[in-house]
Amino acid sequence: MDLTQYELLGLAGGLLGTIFKFQRDYTVLTARVISLEKHENEVKELLKELCTGMQDIKILLAEKGIK
Repeated sequence: MDLTQYELLGLAGGLLGTIFKFQRDYTVLTARVISLEKHENEVKELLKELCTGMQDIKILLAEKGIK
């Protein structure tokens, strides 16, 4: 079972196409991960601010004698 030159070229082209597709997909996923990590940091900062604000509200309510 011999492969012709056309079959070998088709096989090589398919292999290269697959490699390029996987490389592109990897780049897209890497960019998404970086984006999600940035959003995660923003959410953490917002939660810290929210906790600080809640503590302030608790202190104000405690000063007025409200539970």
